[in-house]
Order: sequence, then structure tokens, then C-alpha cells
Amino acid sequence: MTNNLLVIVVLESGCRIQESSDRIASMKRMLSLLVPLVLFLGCETVKNVHRDQSVLSKNLADNTVTSIPDRVVVLTFDDGNISDLTTAAPILKGHGFGATFYITSGWVGKPGRLNWEQVKELNDQGFEIGNHSASHPNMLHISEDDIREQIISFDEACAEHGIPKATSFAYPGGHHDRRMVKALAAEGYLTARRAVSPEYPLYDRGGPGPLYNPSEDDPFLIPGAYVRGNLSPSDQEFEEVLSGARDGSICVLIYHGVPDVHHHCSTSVDLFTKDMQHLKDNDFTVISVQDLSKYIDVTKRLKDIYEPLLARLGISPNALKCDALGDSPVFSWEIKTTRPQGQSAYQILVASSEKNLDSNEGDLWNSGKVVSNQSSEIPYAGKSLTQVERLHWKVRCWNDPDEAEIKRVSRWSAKEILEEMGKIRVSDYSSVASFIGK
Repeated sequence: MTNNLLVIVVLESGCRIQESSDRIASMKRMLSLLVPLVLFLGCETVKNVHRDQSVLSKNLADNTVTSIPDRVVVLTFDDGNISDLTTAAPILKGHGFGATFYITSGWVGKPGRLNWEQVKELNDQGFEIGNHSASHPNMLHISEDDIREQIISFDEACAEHGIPKATSFAYPGGHHDRRMVKALAAEGYLTARRAVSPEYPLYDRGGPGPLYNPSEDDPFLIPGAYVRGNLSPSDQEFEEVLSGARDGSICVLIYHGVPDVHHHCSTSVDLFTKDMQHLKDNDFTVISVQDLSKYIDVTKRLKDIYEPLLARLGISPNALKCDALGDSPVFSWEIKTTRPQGQSAYQILVASSEKNLDSNEGDLWNSGKVVSNQSSEIPYAGKSLTQVERLHWKVRCWNDPDEAEIKRVSRWSAKEILEEMGKIRVSDYSSVASFIGK
């Protein structure tokens, strides 16, 4: 089979030109004309399209049953509010959406909550009933025996009321550790949904979190991409998170009651109706957690299911920029992080070829590790640049943990995760950027 070469040129105007292999020659001519222009514009950033293969070697890339289409959303509801049946379910049925309702069995029948007949009615309507524990404790602070009791008490209550045994669990408060995972596996569970932490900060208001990437995330640590509610009503945030449901990533949404008995996690009927209409109008496939088995083998496990999650706790440099011409270029970058922390050090490599950079060889300049929080206007300090030529650079950074943030979340994070949050981590090198030297 012949592979067509795709060439993409991004101009300052933002226009994108795509050419197939039979026009490569003309593209080369056009690029040769663009080079002098760059002399006046300063530096241009060239994105490196090669993925880090070291990540792929450790992931769950072979656990897909079939390719995951774009625009897949998993819809979940926590706690078992009566509005699950009276408000949310009719709207979902009207759109043909699936969903998982995570029920706290000890709250069933309390004011504002579902009773067991209503829980069974949700199940009979085709929605998944998931386990959200017996009493919604902070399970980080209970014994292994009590963790097991929280799981099986729910199972026993469901069996008593004619509801099938759950295969999915939602960690109360989103708090999780290895003991819980072990207990869930022992009781025959297949999946578990956490919330947004530790990659994103945990706030009562909710907000964005990581997308679920089945090639990296174990089915017992499915992250919530957005905790939605009246305190997190931003359409821009919501739509930005949804836009990430592509290229194998899945958007898992977390709602509570519509409305809820608690103000901080309540969602108005108007907001929920608007959200669901947006999903319908934009052709999202909306499913329950158990429906993930259509795309993923949820029985496959990583050797260390926490490894991918902990690897995301650092920072990464992006948006590389060069602001100076001649033999004194000045480098800048932005720090990307999803939680409070900063930069403690950096290392810049400048090379005469991308091939050298691919080998992490800065033949013109290797700054070494520089202890600094500076990420802008870093002056070049390498070999003299004696002629006009295209040069290449990249940077990696070390994070600076935010001790105040770690202390803030200490009650709601496992000891292992808190220790990992406090570690200084070096990022991968950034994508390659190019500039005209001399």
C-alpha cells in the first residue's frame, strides 16, 4: 500500500495548506520563498509530530476491542437523588442517551433521595446502577475490612431489591487508593470512576479534570473530565473539555442531583437541559460506564495502575518562542500544569540539526540544568553563530511543588499520592522549535 505524504504549513495568518505527494516539489519551492520572510519575523515554532514511544510501551494500547470513535461521552450521576428519576432520566431517554447512576445505599429512602423502588425503576429503564458505597465515607480513613463492608453492603441491598449486581464503583468524594482497588477486584468489579484529582485540584465547586485515555488509564482509575454543577457553569470550560473527546480519549462527565439536596453539587434543570441539548446537537455518543465494554477490554490491567496517573503530576514546557535575531537569540516558553505548582529549573538544547536534537545533542548549546523559575527572555550562551542558518532548540523543565496546595488536599489524598505530589520531576523535552541564527 502506498503511503501519501501529508505536508502542513502554518502561516502567520492562521491559514492551513495541505498538499499530497504529487505536489511536494511545489511545496518545497514555496518553503524556500518563506525562509527569507522568517529573517524579518524572527523565530518560528515547528511542532514535533513524533509521539514519545516510551509512554506507549507502558500503556494499555492493546486493550481496545474496536476503535474508539470521536465524541464519546460517559455520563454519570452520584449519590442517588430523586431527581435522577424525575428530571434527568426523562431528558436522557428523550435524547437516547445512556448513563450510570451511582447510588449510596445507606442514603436510599432519605429526604430528597431515591427509594429502592425508584432505583429499580432506573435499572428497568435501561440505565446502569453503580455502587457509590453504603454510607459515602472518606474511605482513605477507614480499615480494609470497612472498605470491603462498604462495597458488599451495597451489593446485598441491591440483591434484596431485585437489582443486578453492580460492576462499576464510584469512589466517594473521588478519593482512592490501592486498598480500595484491591477490594473492588476481589468483589468482582470491573471499573471504578474517580474524580479529577490528583492531576487537577479538588474543589467543592467542581470543574475540569483529565480526559479518560483507555490506552493509559486503568479501568479502576477512570478520571472525571468535568464535575458539572451550578458552581461550575462555564460553557467555555465545558465545551473545551468536550472537544478533547477525540483520538481515543473519552470525556467522562460527573453530575449530582438536578437539583441536588446539597447546594455545592447541585445542577439546575435549565443548565442540565442545555448541556444535554448541546451533546445532542453536536452528535456526541452518550453512554454508561458499562457500555465502555463496546470499545475496551475492561478486564486488562496495568502492572502498576497508578504509574500513568503519577507521571502526570509534573509540568511541561510549551508555546516555545524566540524573540531575537542575529547571534543573540532570546528564548521563552510557557509552563503547562493542571494544578498549583511552578518551575524550579530548566535545560535548553540548541542544535544545528533536528537529528542532533532527536539524540538530545545540543551541539551549539547545552545549558545544563539551570536552577531558576525564569521561563522568558533566556539569552543564548552557546557557540558563536557566524552565518545565517536555520537552527533548532528545545527545553525541559523541573517542577516546583506547591507545599500549601499539598497540605490543603492532605485529608482527601492518599499518603502515596501526597508524597508523589511533593517530588521534583523533570519533564520530557518539549517539541522542537526553529529559528534563524545570526
